[in-house]
Amino acid sequence: MSKTFSFRLSSAFALTTAVALAALVVAPGAAHAQFPDRPVTLIVPWDAGGSTDQTARVLAKAAEKHLGQPIVVVNKPGAATVLGMTELAAAKPDGYTVGTLSSSSYLIPLAGRQVQYDVEKNFSYVSYYGDNLIGTVVPAAAPWKTLKDLIDDGKKNPGKIKFGTGGVGTTQHLTIEGLMVDTGAKFIHIPQKGSAGSVPALLGNHVDFLSETSVWAPFVEKGEMRLLAVTTPSRSPRFPDAPTMNELGFKTLRSVQGIIGPAGIPEAERSKLESAFRAALTDETFKQTMDRLAMVVVDMPGKEFDALIKDEIVRARSLLAQIKQ
Repeated sequence: MSKTFSFRLSSAFALTTAVALAALVVAPGAAHAQFPDRPVTLIVPWDAGGSTDQTARVLAKAAEKHLGQPIVVVNKPGAATVLGMTELAAAKPDGYTVGTLSSSSYLIPLAGRQVQYDVEKNFSYVSYYGDNLIGTVVPAAAPWKTLKDLIDDGKKNPGKIKFGTGGVGTTQHLTIEGLMVDTGAKFIHIPQKGSAGSVPALLGNHVDFLSETSVWAPFVEKGEMRLLAVTTPSRSPRFPDAPTMNELGFKTLRSVQGIIGPAGIPEAERSKLESAFRAALTDETFKQTMDRLAMVVVDMPGKEFDALIKDEIVRARSLLAQIKQ
Protein backbone atom coordinates (compact mmCIF):
# COMPACT_ATOMS: atom_id res chain seq x y z
CA MET A 1 0.00 0.00 0.00
CA SER A 2 1.46 3.34 -1.03
CA LYS A 3 2.04 6.09 1.53
CA THR A 4 -0.33 8.35 -0.44
CA PHE A 5 -3.16 5.81 -0.37
CA SER A 6 -2.54 5.08 3.30
CA PHE A 7 -2.67 8.81 4.09
CA ARG A 8 -5.94 9.22 2.15
CA LEU A 9 -7.49 6.23 3.92
CA SER A 10 -6.45 7.57 7.33
CA SER A 11 -7.80 11.00 6.45
CA ALA A 12 -11.11 9.53 5.29
CA PHE A 13 -11.39 7.48 8.51
CA ALA A 14 -10.60 10.56 10.60
CA LEU A 15 -13.21 12.60 8.74
CA THR A 16 -15.83 9.88 9.16
CA THR A 17 -15.06 9.63 12.87
CA ALA A 18 -15.26 13.41 13.27
CA VAL A 19 -18.64 13.51 11.52
CA ALA A 20 -19.94 10.71 13.72
CA LEU A 21 -18.72 12.44 16.88
CA ALA A 22 -20.27 15.70 15.74
CA ALA A 23 -23.55 13.91 15.15
CA LEU A 24 -23.43 12.58 18.69
CA VAL A 25 -22.85 16.08 20.00
CA VAL A 26 -25.68 17.73 18.07
CA ALA A 27 -28.14 14.84 18.25
CA PRO A 28 -29.61 15.82 21.63
CA GLY A 29 -30.08 19.39 20.45
CA ALA A 30 -31.66 18.25 17.21
CA ALA A 31 -34.09 15.95 19.04
CA HIS A 32 -34.75 18.72 21.53
CA ALA A 33 -35.69 21.11 18.74
CA GLN A 34 -38.03 18.55 17.13
CA PHE A 35 -40.29 18.09 20.16
CA PRO A 36 -42.88 16.75 19.78
CA ASP A 37 -42.21 14.20 17.07
CA ARG A 38 -44.91 11.75 18.16
CA PRO A 39 -48.34 11.90 19.88
CA VAL A 40 -48.68 13.25 23.41
CA THR A 41 -50.78 11.41 26.01
CA LEU A 42 -53.12 13.39 28.26
CA ILE A 43 -54.20 11.49 31.38
CA VAL A 44 -57.61 12.47 32.76
CA PRO A 45 -57.97 10.89 36.24
CA TRP A 46 -61.78 10.89 36.02
CA ASP A 47 -64.40 8.81 34.24
CA ALA A 48 -65.27 9.71 30.66
CA GLY A 49 -68.15 12.15 30.28
CA GLY A 50 -67.61 14.31 33.36
CA SER A 51 -66.92 18.04 33.20
CA THR A 52 -63.13 17.64 33.43
CA ASP A 53 -63.14 14.97 30.75
CA GLN A 54 -65.35 17.00 28.42
CA THR A 55 -63.29 20.18 28.72
CA ALA A 56 -59.94 18.39 28.57
CA ARG A 57 -60.86 16.56 25.36
CA VAL A 58 -61.95 19.74 23.57
CA LEU A 59 -58.90 21.61 24.85
CA ALA A 60 -56.58 18.83 23.72
CA LYS A 61 -58.10 18.81 20.23
CA ALA A 62 -57.56 22.57 19.97
CA ALA A 63 -54.01 22.35 21.33
CA GLU A 64 -53.08 19.75 18.68
CA LYS A 65 -53.21 22.47 16.03
CA HIS A 66 -50.54 24.47 17.86
CA LEU A 67 -48.42 21.51 18.99
CA GLY A 68 -48.28 19.79 15.59
CA GLN A 69 -48.99 16.31 16.98
CA PRO A 70 -52.11 14.43 18.16
CA ILE A 71 -52.94 14.58 21.87
CA VAL A 72 -54.46 11.28 22.96
CA VAL A 73 -56.79 11.52 25.96
CA VAL A 74 -56.69 8.49 28.27
CA ASN A 75 -59.10 8.18 31.20
CA LYS A 76 -57.54 6.73 34.37
CA PRO A 77 -60.34 7.02 36.95
CA GLY A 78 -60.28 5.63 40.44
CA ALA A 79 -60.03 6.70 44.09
CA ALA A 80 -61.09 10.28 43.30
CA THR A 81 -58.13 10.94 40.93
CA VAL A 82 -55.49 9.11 43.02
CA LEU A 83 -54.88 6.30 40.50
CA GLY A 84 -54.43 8.63 37.53
CA MET A 85 -52.29 11.09 39.48
CA THR A 86 -50.04 8.28 40.70
CA GLU A 87 -49.50 7.09 37.12
CA LEU A 88 -48.82 10.63 35.92
CA ALA A 89 -46.26 11.29 38.68
CA ALA A 90 -44.38 8.12 37.68
CA ALA A 91 -44.36 8.87 33.93
CA LYS A 92 -41.16 9.66 32.05
CA PRO A 93 -40.61 13.45 32.22
CA ASP A 94 -40.02 13.95 28.50
CA GLY A 95 -43.11 16.02 27.74
CA TYR A 96 -44.97 13.18 26.06
CA THR A 97 -47.21 12.48 29.05
CA VAL A 98 -49.29 15.19 30.71
CA GLY A 99 -52.52 15.19 32.67
CA THR A 100 -55.22 17.30 34.27
CA LEU A 101 -55.11 18.61 37.83
CA SER A 102 -58.27 19.15 39.85
CA SER A 103 -58.59 20.38 43.43
CA SER A 104 -59.52 16.89 44.64
CA SER A 105 -56.03 15.67 43.83
CA TYR A 106 -54.42 17.77 46.56
CA LEU A 107 -57.34 18.02 48.98
CA ILE A 108 -57.47 14.22 49.37
CA PRO A 109 -53.95 13.86 50.83
CA LEU A 110 -54.46 16.98 52.96
CA ALA A 111 -57.49 15.26 54.49
CA GLY A 112 -55.28 12.35 55.56
CA ARG A 113 -55.42 9.77 52.78
CA GLN A 114 -52.09 8.17 51.96
CA VAL A 115 -51.04 8.73 48.33
CA GLN A 116 -47.86 8.05 46.38
CA TYR A 117 -47.40 11.58 45.07
CA ASP A 118 -46.83 15.09 46.36
CA VAL A 119 -48.63 17.75 44.32
CA GLU A 120 -46.02 20.36 45.31
CA LYS A 121 -42.98 18.24 44.39
CA ASN A 122 -43.85 15.55 41.86
CA PHE A 123 -45.28 17.56 38.98
CA SER A 124 -44.34 20.14 36.35
CA TYR A 125 -46.97 22.84 35.90
CA VAL A 126 -47.88 23.48 32.26
CA SER A 127 -50.85 25.89 32.34
CA TYR A 128 -54.16 26.64 34.01
CA TYR A 129 -57.24 26.58 31.86
CA GLY A 130 -60.31 27.24 34.00
CA ASP A 131 -62.32 27.36 37.20
CA ASN A 132 -65.26 25.21 38.10
CA LEU A 133 -68.08 27.52 39.10
CA ILE A 134 -68.94 26.89 42.75
CA GLY A 135 -71.96 28.75 44.02
CA THR A 136 -73.91 29.23 47.22
CA VAL A 137 -77.49 28.44 46.22
CA VAL A 138 -80.82 28.54 48.08
CA PRO A 139 -84.37 27.62 47.03
CA ALA A 140 -86.24 30.42 45.29
CA ALA A 141 -88.70 30.56 48.19
CA ALA A 142 -85.97 30.88 50.84
CA PRO A 143 -85.94 34.08 52.93
CA TRP A 144 -82.29 34.85 52.15
CA LYS A 145 -81.91 37.26 49.25
CA THR A 146 -78.17 37.84 49.69
CA LEU A 147 -75.19 36.02 51.16
CA LYS A 148 -75.21 38.55 54.00
CA ASP A 149 -78.77 37.54 54.86
CA LEU A 150 -77.69 33.91 55.09
CA ILE A 151 -74.64 34.73 57.20
CA ASP A 152 -76.65 36.92 59.56
CA ASP A 153 -79.16 34.12 60.06
CA GLY A 154 -76.33 31.66 60.66
CA LYS A 155 -75.03 33.92 63.43
CA LYS A 156 -78.44 34.51 65.03
CA ASN A 157 -79.46 30.84 64.82
CA PRO A 158 -76.23 28.85 65.09
CA GLY A 159 -76.52 25.19 64.13
CA LYS A 160 -80.05 25.40 62.74
CA ILE A 161 -79.29 25.95 59.05
CA LYS A 162 -78.08 22.91 57.08
CA PHE A 163 -75.98 22.98 53.92
CA GLY A 164 -75.19 20.31 51.37
CA THR A 165 -72.06 19.63 49.32
CA GLY A 166 -70.61 16.82 47.24
CA GLY A 167 -68.65 15.50 50.22
CA VAL A 168 -66.42 16.14 53.21
CA GLY A 169 -63.15 17.92 52.43
CA THR A 170 -64.21 19.06 48.95
CA THR A 171 -63.67 22.62 47.76
CA GLN A 172 -67.41 23.14 48.13
CA HIS A 173 -67.30 22.05 51.79
CA LEU A 174 -64.19 24.08 52.64
CA THR A 175 -65.74 27.17 51.07
CA ILE A 176 -68.44 27.26 53.75
CA GLU A 177 -66.04 26.21 56.51
CA GLY A 178 -63.93 29.24 55.58
CA LEU A 179 -67.01 31.43 55.56
CA MET A 180 -67.91 30.27 59.08
CA VAL A 181 -64.39 30.94 60.29
CA ASP A 182 -64.43 34.44 58.80
CA THR A 183 -67.90 35.44 60.03
CA GLY A 184 -68.72 33.44 63.13
CA ALA A 185 -71.84 31.96 61.51
CA LYS A 186 -72.58 28.31 62.33
CA PHE A 187 -74.06 26.00 59.73
CA ILE A 188 -74.44 22.20 59.79
CA HIS A 189 -72.79 20.23 56.99
CA ILE A 190 -74.85 17.43 55.43
CA PRO A 191 -72.55 15.81 52.83
CA GLN A 192 -74.13 14.10 49.83
CA LYS A 193 -72.90 11.25 47.66
CA GLY A 194 -71.23 13.49 45.11
CA SER A 195 -72.43 16.69 43.49
CA ALA A 196 -75.23 14.91 41.63
CA GLY A 197 -76.95 14.18 44.93
CA SER A 198 -76.91 17.79 46.12
CA VAL A 199 -79.71 19.15 43.94
CA PRO A 200 -82.28 16.52 45.04
CA ALA A 201 -81.27 17.20 48.65
CA LEU A 202 -82.09 20.89 48.26
CA LEU A 203 -85.28 20.38 46.25
CA GLY A 204 -86.40 17.81 48.82
CA ASN A 205 -85.78 20.21 51.72
CA HIS A 206 -83.18 17.91 53.28
CA VAL A 207 -80.77 20.86 53.35
CA ASP A 208 -81.39 24.61 53.40
CA PHE A 209 -78.69 25.68 50.96
CA LEU A 210 -75.92 24.30 48.77
CA SER A 211 -72.28 25.08 48.25
CA GLU A 212 -71.82 23.22 45.01
CA THR A 213 -70.46 23.08 41.48
CA SER A 214 -72.72 24.15 38.65
CA VAL A 215 -75.17 21.22 38.89
CA TRP A 216 -77.57 23.94 40.11
CA ALA A 217 -77.23 26.11 36.97
CA PRO A 218 -80.38 24.92 35.11
CA PHE A 219 -82.48 25.37 38.25
CA VAL A 220 -81.21 28.92 38.78
CA GLU A 221 -81.98 29.75 35.16
CA LYS A 222 -85.51 28.33 35.53
CA GLY A 223 -86.08 30.39 38.68
CA GLU A 224 -86.34 27.41 41.03
CA MET A 225 -83.17 28.37 42.92
CA ARG A 226 -81.39 31.60 43.79
CA LEU A 227 -77.64 32.05 43.40
CA LEU A 228 -76.23 34.18 46.24
CA ALA A 229 -72.50 34.20 45.38
CA VAL A 230 -69.78 32.41 43.41
CA THR A 231 -66.19 31.51 44.32
CA THR A 232 -64.49 32.44 41.04
CA PRO A 233 -62.12 35.46 41.08
CA SER A 234 -64.38 37.36 38.70
CA ARG A 235 -68.12 37.21 38.06
CA SER A 236 -69.47 34.41 35.92
CA PRO A 237 -70.35 35.53 32.38
CA ARG A 238 -73.33 33.18 32.55
CA PHE A 239 -74.55 34.55 35.92
CA PRO A 240 -73.27 38.15 35.94
CA ASP A 241 -75.68 39.31 38.66
CA ALA A 242 -74.18 36.97 41.26
CA PRO A 243 -71.36 38.63 43.24
CA THR A 244 -68.09 36.86 43.89
CA MET A 245 -67.22 35.97 47.45
CA ASN A 246 -63.98 37.89 46.97
CA GLU A 247 -65.83 41.12 46.21
CA LEU A 248 -67.95 40.51 49.31
CA GLY A 249 -64.76 40.39 51.35
CA PHE A 250 -64.18 36.64 51.72
CA LYS A 251 -61.15 34.69 50.56
CA THR A 252 -62.15 31.37 49.02
CA LEU A 253 -60.54 28.30 47.56
CA ARG A 254 -60.64 27.78 43.82
CA SER A 255 -61.91 24.68 42.07
CA VAL A 256 -59.04 24.40 39.63
CA GLN A 257 -58.65 22.88 36.19
CA GLY A 258 -55.15 22.79 34.74
CA ILE A 259 -52.56 20.85 32.77
CA ILE A 260 -49.54 19.33 34.53
CA GLY A 261 -46.87 16.72 33.84
CA PRO A 262 -44.41 14.66 35.84
CA ALA A 263 -41.66 16.62 37.61
CA GLY A 264 -38.51 17.24 35.59
CA ILE A 265 -39.89 18.02 32.13
CA PRO A 266 -37.16 20.09 30.42
CA GLU A 267 -38.12 23.75 30.23
CA ALA A 268 -38.04 23.86 26.42
CA GLU A 269 -40.60 21.04 26.20
CA ARG A 270 -42.70 22.37 29.08
CA SER A 271 -42.75 25.82 27.49
CA LYS A 272 -43.85 24.43 24.12
CA LEU A 273 -46.68 22.52 25.80
CA GLU A 274 -47.69 25.66 27.70
CA SER A 275 -47.79 27.73 24.51
CA ALA A 276 -49.98 25.16 22.76
CA PHE A 277 -52.47 24.75 25.60
CA ARG A 278 -52.72 28.48 26.25
CA ALA A 279 -53.24 29.20 22.54
CA ALA A 280 -56.05 26.62 22.57
CA LEU A 281 -58.04 28.69 25.07
CA THR A 282 -59.28 30.93 22.26
CA ASP A 283 -60.82 27.98 20.38
CA GLU A 284 -64.55 28.60 19.93
CA THR A 285 -65.58 25.00 20.59
CA PHE A 286 -63.60 24.97 23.81
CA LYS A 287 -65.13 28.27 24.98
CA GLN A 288 -68.62 27.03 24.14
CA THR A 289 -68.01 23.81 26.08
CA MET A 290 -66.80 25.73 29.12
CA ASP A 291 -69.83 28.03 28.94
CA ARG A 292 -72.24 25.11 28.60
CA LEU A 293 -70.79 23.63 31.79
CA ALA A 294 -70.85 27.06 33.51
CA MET A 295 -67.07 26.94 33.87
CA VAL A 296 -64.85 29.99 33.56
CA VAL A 297 -61.89 30.13 31.14
CA VAL A 298 -58.70 31.29 32.86
CA ASP A 299 -55.43 31.90 31.01
CA MET A 300 -52.54 31.39 33.43
CA PRO A 301 -48.92 30.35 32.72
CA GLY A 302 -47.32 27.40 34.46
CA LYS A 303 -45.25 29.36 36.98
CA GLU A 304 -48.28 31.29 38.21
CA PHE A 305 -50.30 28.06 38.28
CA ASP A 306 -47.63 26.44 40.47
CA ALA A 307 -47.65 29.39 42.88
CA LEU A 308 -51.45 29.39 43.01
CA ILE A 309 -51.59 25.72 43.99
CA LYS A 310 -49.07 26.27 46.78
CA ASP A 311 -51.26 29.09 48.14
CA GLU A 312 -54.40 26.95 47.83
CA ILE A 313 -52.75 24.13 49.77
CA VAL A 314 -51.77 26.48 52.61
CA ARG A 315 -55.34 27.79 52.88
CA ALA A 316 -56.92 24.33 52.64
CA ARG A 317 -54.54 22.87 55.24
CA SER A 318 -55.48 25.67 57.65
CA LEU A 319 -59.22 25.13 57.12
CA LEU A 320 -58.95 21.36 57.55
CA ALA A 321 -57.03 21.85 60.78
CA GLN A 322 -59.81 24.06 62.12
CA ILE A 323 -62.47 21.52 61.14
CA LYS A 324 -60.69 18.82 63.18
CA GLN A 325 -60.53 20.99 66.32
